[in-house]
Amino acid sequence: MIVAAVQAELGPLPGHALGVGPLRAAVAMARLIAEHNPQHVILIGSAGAYSADYPIGRAFVSGALGTQDGAAALGLAYTPLAPAPIATDPALAARLALPSARVLTVSAISTDPALRARLAADWDLEHMEAYGAALACQAAGVPFAAVLGVSNEVGPEAHAQWLQHRAAAERAAQAVLQRIASEA
Repeated sequence: MIVAAVQAELGPLPGHALGVGPLRAAVAMARLIAEHNPQHVILIGSAGAYSADYPIGRAFVSGALGTQDGAAALGLAYTPLAPAPIATDPALAARLALPSARVLTVSAISTDPALRARLAADWDLEHMEAYGAALACQAAGVPFAAVLGVSNEVGPEAHAQWLQHRAAAERAAQAVLQRIASEA
């Protein structure tokens, strides 16, 4: 099963939109698993990069998936019993044949330079739905991976860059699934 936050990210691929944000993604993913009983789930979409090692326009497969509150990352709050990172299914990741990235799910796009610096210490890419979908898959025992095309650098210019590069990032992610479909 292929999923994305919104229908536009799926492009020509058959799949399901989860909605924007980690909570919508988790709820929608749990419902789709119950309705369709998929063998595996691949989430596709666009992501922001914390470093130039993850260039705009390239696609990456998730390695570890995590979630973090921005206020907690800056030491302004804390999260009791913070959720543990989730590992991407290794067989699914191998089949996707992409470089791996540590993907952080946030509930709002990070634009503050201090927050970016703190999150970049532990994560490679920022995305808003991956952890929610992965958590639902983990609970149901369904293998999960995310394929994300980089659309922007995390920081103050994120939205402008996302607008400029979103389509190319989405096509990069879609191309990976199209390649796999043609090999089957």
